[in-house]
Amino acid sequence: MDPWDAVRRIVADKRSGAAELAVRTAAALAELDSDRDILRAARRVLKVHGAMASLWRVFDAALTGSRALARMRDELESESDAVASAAAGWALPRRNAMVVTHSSSSAVLATLLRAGAARVTRVECTTSLPGGEGRALAARLRRAGFAARAIPDAAIARACAEADVVLVGADAITPQAIVNKCGTMPLVLTARECGAACYALAGASKMAPAWIWNPRRAIAYDATPIELLDALVCERGPMRAAGVRRAANRVTLDTRLEAIAR
Repeated sequence: MDPWDAVRRIVADKRSGAAELAVRTAAALAELDSDRDILRAARRVLKVHGAMASLWRVFDAALTGSRALARMRDELESESDAVASAAAGWALPRRNAMVVTHSSSSAVLATLLRAGAARVTRVECTTSLPGGEGRALAARLRRAGFAARAIPDAAIARACAEADVVLVGADAITPQAIVNKCGTMPLVLTARECGAACYALAGASKMAPAWIWNPRRAIAYDATPIELLDALVCERGPMRAAGVRRAANRVTLDTRLEAIAR
């Protein structure tokens, strides 16, 4: 596929998650010849998908060079399995878990599939308007043998009162917050009030400087302070707020990308 056609498809894609879009973006950038073209593509993609940190990381790798881009692509393709393995072993109860989730996180899906339906009594998937991705996630889980259903976004209090654990994904992890589909913060706050454990599941590719997050340009997302979570579960296992801040603060991006965020 022509790389610019691939870029246009990525810009127009409103359904795929950050992990899939990042892999597709890396493939397209590998076919571009100059930093000028990479930055041109970055302006187009990040104007629409700027809340997705892994896309910023992919563009940074492409500007660093072909080897860095290839390493980033390999990391993206292995990350989901590593997060799922860590989360299935750490964030889920060993049996009879009632799980609530929001939107349609590939990391949450992979974790549930890794754990298996025998460990999970029920999965409540918020419908997650606008977009309604929760309906598709519930249907996919049912096909995999889980007792799963989509519930109204307004029903989170009832769901959290019955839940053992709330699992959410993250499109970005800054030193201060996780950025995810709007409605994540109300769900996390409700989980805390109800006494349900609450974890964000995401790999290191989602870590980025705070300046990538511009709420005025990403109205379908909200930012949840990391202190509200029991932990972030990444490839190596759980990280508490202080560890997340240290790791995210170590991430730097090409200064030419920062101009795009303004």
